[in-house]
Amino acid sequence: MNSLSIFPECLLLSLFLLSLIRPEPAQAQVSPTDTSPSQDGPRSAIESYFKAHALGKAEFITQAFSPEAKIQSVEGDQRKEWTRDEFATRFQQPAADEFRGVRRVQRLDVSATAASAVLTLNYPQVLFTDHVALLKTGGEWKIVSKVFSAERRDIAKEAIKETLRDWMLPVEPIRIVGNIYYVGSNLISSFLIVTSAGHILLDTGPIEMLPQVLENIQKLGFKPQDVKLLLNSHGHFDHCGGFAEFKRRTGATVIASKLDGDLIARGGKGDFYWGDDLAYEPVKPDRTVADGESVELGGVSLTAHLTPGHTKGCTSWSMRVDDGGKDYDVLFLCGLTASLYKLTNNDEYPNIVEDERETFRKLRGIRADVLLASHGFYFDLAGKAARQKLGAANPFVDPDELGRHVTEMEKDFEEALQAQETPR
Repeated sequence: MNSLSIFPECLLLSLFLLSLIRPEPAQAQVSPTDTSPSQDGPRSAIESYFKAHALGKAEFITQAFSPEAKIQSVEGDQRKEWTRDEFATRFQQPAADEFRGVRRVQRLDVSATAASAVLTLNYPQVLFTDHVALLKTGGEWKIVSKVFSAERRDIAKEAIKETLRDWMLPVEPIRIVGNIYYVGSNLISSFLIVTSAGHILLDTGPIEMLPQVLENIQKLGFKPQDVKLLLNSHGHFDHCGGFAEFKRRTGATVIASKLDGDLIARGGKGDFYWGDDLAYEPVKPDRTVADGESVELGGVSLTAHLTPGHTKGCTSWSMRVDDGGKDYDVLFLCGLTASLYKLTNNDEYPNIVEDERETFRKLRGIRADVLLASHGFYFDLAGKAARQKLGAANPFVDPDELGRHVTEMEKDFEEALQAQETPR
């Protein structure tokens, strides 16, 4: 199966990395035969079923399912079957990692008195896919049958290493605009900003990518030891996993937002979605920045913009750069992907929806002649680098790109939110 199709089909680590591109949204769909004013009726039964999982309470199973409902599981050649009341006994308390359980309505087809739905219940170790049938009797919608399958996941270290290999292919470092250079890999960004008083590095990638970054800096004729400031976009391992080692080698001042700085100091442990799965060597930031605060070195000033949602302290950075006598506004975007997360009923990040929507609003008020980002696929690094090599006018200059990207990611987010369980 193509790992870029729908994110629940991916392994855990592939899910994390591939979802950063933009997963295909899981939408609730209504059949053209639906003549009812809304789909709240069948959806309400599904919501009760989701609540049984979220709260660990059997009473919601009896609310959602008809007394005669049949529940079956299919795994290979093995089939199991439960009555509604037998199935309800499985719900005694919430799962310990409930904050990581993402439940979605992938498809919902409704006619006057019957409906069918495909649901996914996405947990760290297993993905459940439910095919349910619903009937409207006596004015109430009930689930009358459920057949589910389970896909077990392998999150072994070898799987992680294989995925990272695909995301850390070496590329030639290039000058993007003015004093800004790209020194990262094919899919994980690292930016070098050169100044007269030393240099600034934004993200190192994971620890496995650090040798590439160091080599790319040297290829451009600069010295890693001259990096004075090490800035962070966000606290995931694929962006700051090399911070501790880079600081040991260079003594650079590590700068991050307060919330993601705390995550970096914990080495990625206790993440609101990934828990302790994607840990790295911790390092305590030397300085934390607030929204709108500037960092300066050698006449260069970068402004921090808190754009939470992908992480609680996700930080985008902006600066103005001169290139050939013309000034450009540059934005280093942290990342906007939140659609893979548990967006509703998330006790670990209860205001994630509000944060993500505020981030979209804020970004629409920022001008960017040049959009750069924490992953190359966000801003077509490969395509633009190829056109640049052919001598085209600087392809990285595109004042409309940020707006297009925000529109795309906002649509992805709202569709994912609609597909998930509603707030309880």
